[in-house]
Amino acid sequence: MISVVHGEAVNPATVFDSSNFAEAKTLKAILEQQESSIDFARAKLSIDKMVDPSIDIEANLKKINAIVKTIQSLLPAGATSRDKMLAVKKYLYEAGAWNDHQPYQYDFSDPKGTKIINKLLPTYLATKKGNCVSMPLLFIVLGQRLGIDVTASTAPEHVLVKYTDSDTGQSYNLETTSGANPSRDAWYQQTMHITDEALTNQVYLQKLSRQESLAVMATVLAESYSHNQEYEKAMMISDVVLKYYKKDVGAMLMKGSLFYQLLTQNYIKKYSTPNLIPVPERPYFEFLSINNHYWFEKAEALGWHEPTKEDEENYLKRARHDAVLLKNQK
Repeated sequence: MISVVHGEAVNPATVFDSSNFAEAKTLKAILEQQESSIDFARAKLSIDKMVDPSIDIEANLKKINAIVKTIQSLLPAGATSRDKMLAVKKYLYEAGAWNDHQPYQYDFSDPKGTKIINKLLPTYLATKKGNCVSMPLLFIVLGQRLGIDVTASTAPEHVLVKYTDSDTGQSYNLETTSGANPSRDAWYQQTMHITDEALTNQVYLQKLSRQESLAVMATVLAESYSHNQEYEKAMMISDVVLKYYKKDVGAMLMKGSLFYQLLTQNYIKKYSTPNLIPVPERPYFEFLSINNHYWFEKAEALGWHEPTKEDEENYLKRARHDAVLLKNQK
């Protein structure tokens, strides 16, 4: 189906072809790695550098390696998987000589990382203030360096850590915005109103593979392009993410929103009704409109529902409560 946009012929099927988009090809190369060869630290920093080219990957890797060395100094002889997990917690959240008496904290001024820069790993390393994206990802980066079985997991608009004790095979949720304390699935279900359909469809609270965890890390790149109103680029990155993490509801919702942004940019701002759209452009308008609805409907079919303001307030209230408890324990 061919339409005309801005005087040029456009085939909707190839509008978002990422084969010639350098960043999409770079991201594919990162995500296509063998699971055993994935280095979360380098991968996350490589993705962040595509967001902010000024990032020095090697300098930040040195910071991470120095942190790992410090954590190793806190370990007992013959440390178990659990010992290592607890040592990461201690380093990050307990004030001591190991972190210059400045533990890492939840940034209540930007708890969801609405400022893209606050989702980048170098920002968290520099400020020691993070959000529900940067905090779990640093824990995963450090855990992998120490040989712990840690990957990402998701809840609505949220990322958490799935830690598996190699001695028992038991997996736990670690809530890094609350001191990386274990949190039951039921807490996330109640606090974030996760539907039964979403659990049945294995959308949330799953132990993601390393490849899927990398896809979670990559969403910040799509968000960055969207923030800069480069909607086609954001769409192509979202497509790459969904190729490797097929049940990423966040990426689905982003695609739905991106189609709407393109509708607004190309048509809604220009024409008061669809009937005024020039006939040659209507196929593209319909393509955008259909896909805008499709991706939201797909997310809803999997069990997603739009979080309410009350959901967000309850979560932040609990996070603040936990932060006070954590501070009083020190």
